[in-house]
Amino acid sequence: MKNILIIDDNEEILKIFKQLLLNEGYRVSTANNGAIGMILFMRRNFDLVITGLNMPEMNGLDVIRRINNIIKIPTILMSSNYLPVGPEDTKVMGVNVVIAKTIDDYAFCELVKNCLEDKVSECKVF
Repeated sequence: MKNILIIDDNEEILKIFKQLLLNEGYRVSTANNGAIGMILFMRRNFDLVITGLNMPEMNGLDVIRRINNIIKIPTILMSSNYLPVGPEDTKVMGVNVVIAKTIDDYAFCELVKNCLEDKVSECKVF
C-alpha cells in the first residue's frame, strides 16, 4: 500500500483529498503546515508528497526543496490561486505536477495514480 503525505493549511482541502485517497486504497497522513509536514516526512517513508504553496511556518516550495535534498520522490504542488507556470518552471521548482485545488476528484485521483506509477514522464501543470 502506497503512503501519501498531504500538507496544506486549508483543513477542508486536507479532509477532502485525504478521503478521496483513502477511498482509492492509499495510506494518507496530513499536516496543516510545512514545518509539521517536514517532521512527519522525516519520521515515515512516503511514496508521494502533495503540498500547498502558500502556508504558514514553511511554504510549499521550501518543503519541496528540503524533501528533494533528502530523497527524490514524486511531488505535487497545489495552489488555490492561478499559477502562471509552464512545464519548464516545474522542473526548476523540483515538482512533478502543479495543480489547482479546484481540480476535479477523478482527475486528482488519476494524477496521483500516475505519479505513483511513474507515468508522469514530464513535469505537468493542471
